[in-house]
Amino acid sequence: MTPTTVLIVSNHGEIIGGGEISLLLLLEGLDHTRWRPVVVVPGEGPVAVRCRAMGLPTHVIPLPGIRRFRGGVIRAVFALKRLIAETDAQLLHANGSRAMLYAGVAGLLGGRPVLWHVRIADRDALLDRVLAALARRIIVNSRAVAKRFSGAPARCVRCIYNGVDLKRFSPRQPSSGFRQAVGLSGQGPVIVSVGRFVAYKGYDHLIEAARLLKPGYPDVQWVIAGDGELRGTLEEQCRQFGLVRHVHFLGWRDDLPDLLSLAEMFVSPAVGEHFGRVLIEAMAMGKPVIATASGGVPEIVIDGETGMLVAPASPAALAEAVRALLADPAKRQRLGQAGRIRAETEFSLARHAEAIESVYRECLGDTHGRL
Repeated sequence: MTPTTVLIVSNHGEIIGGGEISLLLLLEGLDHTRWRPVVVVPGEGPVAVRCRAMGLPTHVIPLPGIRRFRGGVIRAVFALKRLIAETDAQLLHANGSRAMLYAGVAGLLGGRPVLWHVRIADRDALLDRVLAALARRIIVNSRAVAKRFSGAPARCVRCIYNGVDLKRFSPRQPSSGFRQAVGLSGQGPVIVSVGRFVAYKGYDHLIEAARLLKPGYPDVQWVIAGDGELRGTLEEQCRQFGLVRHVHFLGWRDDLPDLLSLAEMFVSPAVGEHFGRVLIEAMAMGKPVIATASGGVPEIVIDGETGMLVAPASPAALAEAVRALLADPAKRQRLGQAGRIRAETEFSLARHAEAIESVYRECLGDTHGRL
């Protein structure tokens, strides 16, 4: 059987966040005997490099910002339309809103159905209506994100959770010397967080929680992997609180499983998380998770079963949950083991890819048209 070509259009050429990581994992997980992905990126970068390393045809077509309707917009649409014809693509899969605008118009002109993959809950009322009108199906990565399309026909919106690589993220002991290699002193408990340093991620609340916890647990080491516009502000907050030796900013890391292996627990202080794939990665590593009951998080972390959920923007509640788990090793182990089981049953890459492929088949067989 000849594989069906799917034109995958990415919002970004850089790995901006979990959306690009999830897309790359999907491309690995698809059944390539049934589907032939052809990738479009708006610029050279890590996404293109990793796609080519997988042996996937990868094309660079600049996609100007969707607020700038200039000549580049028309050129991009017709470049995509030509690529549809050249590759005989039967379906377009747009990863993000900018990608959807171009894929949606090109698909309309080329007579091909388009799937819009949405990973954030923030609405743009007018743009959402336009893009939804161009989509045969909309995939969302949480029920929280699905609320963005509450007015769309239920049959056209599919909630498919992101999948993680359960082999890469699996329980293990930290490698010898790794703790020292990342600059951690002593043998105190390690608490890990991962994410971008932007306001909705809530890292100022995490640092405040570290300050509250310090008197009772002076040997705790807080490790934050990530970067972003607020890094300088957060580092200054640590200096003011006397936490420089307790809170470690490591930047973005490619060795996240090794980093998580050091952790007694994983903490996410986000005040409005759309999904939170790193929560699943931590659970897959057998780590108990403390997170805020916001956005899509309660769909991942089961309070009292795989972790603990606290109110958003409450450093005191965050600190108390950390204190409770530090004082109860048996509970940490129980939550971590349950988290691994939940990751295996609900968030495997195979389950994710199979669900996406099912929507591909729906798009290709649907005779009802767009939303």
